Amino acid sequence: MPTTNRSIPIEEDLTYQRREWRFERAGWAVMAMLLLAGLLGLLGYGPLSRTQVGTQGALMVRYDRLQRASAPTEYHFQADASLARNGELRLRFDDALLDEVEMESILPEPVQTRAGPGYTEFVFAMDGAEGPPARLQFQFKPATFGHVRGRVRTQGAEPLVIDQIILP
Repeated sequence: MPTTNRSIPIEEDLTYQRREWRFERAGWAVMAMLLLAGLLGLLGYGPLSRTQVGTQGALMVRYDRLQRASAPTEYHFQADASLARNGELRLRFDDALLDEVEMESILPEPVQTRAGPGYTEFVFAMDGAEGPPARLQFQFKPATFGHVRGRVRTQGAEPLVIDQIILP
């Protein structure tokens, strides 16, 4: 049997090669964007994930918007001394926030904890209006994943809205 020598024309071969190179470059670009997003905190912990809510000189909280389920994280509160009433600062958390976390520790420890319909209130000893601002740290682990949103209130300050996404 005679054999035929069929070859792919060079133009078709180059067209295929160019198309393959385009896909390869697009893949590299996607991987670079994912790496950059991860480093900046768009996929978890990082500078773009951190946020601050509230006002200096009143009530303020710093936290990570994006968190991982079961990974330790914190809320850092700063409360002005003028918010204290009778030597106490009361922070009232919506249950929407606390129902989704496993609280590990609170520094300094509250002198009292109260629960009511839809909220939990933590009471801290605090000097009068002339003292330094209180710095409070709530350490916890998110117990589930999804969107979590709730408020933290204290008398004399605007409520703080904490808005987070918990990643699996």
